[in-house]
Formats: sequence, C-alpha cells, structure tokens
Amino acid sequence: MAYFLTSIWPNIRVALTQIKFEALKNSDFESAYDAIFITKDNLREASDAEYASIYKTSKIPFYFIGNEKSHVNFIKEDLSYEDEPDVKDGAYITGLLYIKDKVWGYGLYNDNFNDVNIQAAYAKVFQDIAEIKNNELP
Repeated sequence: MAYFLTSIWPNIRVALTQIKFEALKNSDFESAYDAIFITKDNLREASDAEYASIYKTSKIPFYFIGNEKSHVNFIKEDLSYEDEPDVKDGAYITGLLYIKDKVWGYGLYNDNFNDVNIQAAYAKVFQDIAEIKNNELP
C-alpha cells in the first residue's frame, strides 16, 4: 500500500503497525499513532461499550474499514454493531474524529470493489491523516 502512495504524495510516508484493542486502553496510545484503522473482521469488537469513551475523547481519528453500519454504534455504549441496521451510503471506509465533530465516508468509485478503487480510497484517507496531523481539518 505504501508503494503506490509514494508516487502520488512523496512527502507522505505510511507505516502500518498491527495492535490489539488492549493497546487503546493505554492512556498514551495517541502519542504512538497518527490514526487507528479497524478492519472489517474487528468491527463487532470495536463496537463494545468499553471503547466508546476512547473514540469520543481521542485526539486522533479512527477509520472503520468495510463498515456497513453508521458510526453511531461505536460511540453509543448501549448500541452494538449487530443492533445497527445496514446503511447504504456508499462508504467503504468510515472515518471518525469525534472531538472535532467529524465523520467522513470514503467510497469506492462507482461502488466497484477493485484494487485501483481501494487504493484511491486509502490515498484520500492518508492525505486526510496528514492534514489532521498538521492541524488542518479536512
């Protein structure tokens, strides 16, 4: 993924690190990362009530990949992923920076699930993360 980005934005370097949800409970996790990506197979766990306060107070954005629900189940303690109805908003990635009252939806061109469209969505996400890091809210 980083390979194609270097040719589009040479000043953006992407390094991905896999972490466990337990790392979010450490008060200093935000100093180690620019953003947190939560993959589709982890969305149910991500909607556990114990993480809602983390999403609501975090100074870095969270991105929910392949989310077919709204972002609400991540910030409401009494709502689980299964409780939320599917949303057909065309978003492949949902971004959330609650303290700035921002929610982003990143779709795939013509809703086509292919490598080119997925890379384009991630490129936009990485560009937005760089802007957030520079205190320029997209």
